[in-house]
Amino acid sequence: MSFITAILNAILQAIGWLLPISESGHSSIYHDFAGISDGYVWRVTGIVHIGIALGILLASFSIFKRLSLEFFGAGKELFKRQLKIKEASPARKMLYMVMLSFLPMLLWLIPIKPYGLLYKLLRSFSYNGTILDEGLFIAFIGLLVFLAVKQMNVSRNDKPVSLIPALVVGFSSVILIPVAGMSLTAGVFTILILFGVTKKIAYRYCLVMSVPVLLVMGIVEAVTAVYAAGVVEIILALVFSVVASFVCTRVLKFIIAKSYLAYFSYYDLALGAVAAVIGAIQLIVR
Repeated sequence: MSFITAILNAILQAIGWLLPISESGHSSIYHDFAGISDGYVWRVTGIVHIGIALGILLASFSIFKRLSLEFFGAGKELFKRQLKIKEASPARKMLYMVMLSFLPMLLWLIPIKPYGLLYKLLRSFSYNGTILDEGLFIAFIGLLVFLAVKQMNVSRNDKPVSLIPALVVGFSSVILIPVAGMSLTAGVFTILILFGVTKKIAYRYCLVMSVPVLLVMGIVEAVTAVYAAGVVEIILALVFSVVASFVCTRVLKFIIAKSYLAYFSYYDLALGAVAAVIGAIQLIVR
């Protein structure tokens, strides 16, 4: 049975991360109904996050190859004192903006008593005995997707990522990543769309931001996991998460190109509303 659970975890987490439906929100709701409220991590969860990162890399290899070349090229030019930021290519400008978007995540290291760090405080919204928070946040993601769809219907969206959108994405990611019910993929994409960034760049931007986050998250979860996993479970989780995320990366591109995002906004709003109502009842009766 644990083998099947590992496979299902891999597939469902890949779908939840890459499509605008919130992996963390669905996971938290499942754990609530299953009566699992300790918040401890199964090692397979970390392996799956690593696998999702690898699947995105494989599905978007050309993007990451180009950005890697730009990164090392910029380092070489900086060493030779030949770096000219204002004359950078579009790919290198995107690289600079992505790096800028990661800087606000240092805020997670702010000490907050009694949680230790700000990141742990934000994570505390999960597994707190009610799904009210998750419902509200899933509905919020649905609203963002709905607004982004409206934006794409009335605007050309022909801008690259500039300083302000990159910073907004960065500070928003401080909440989008650790808070259950939020979605990094949906949040980054919709924020950039609302700033008038092209669909193609917004799609690539959310993928590029996802990979480092998933790798770090996966390694930490795998190392610190309370619940261990067997070798076969780990292999199955890794293989299926890579395949599932590869497919979902391509599916997300298709959904965006064919303007099917509106259906996901309806789903998020409906699920969020139902979860919020159930969560409110949980607060009243407990």
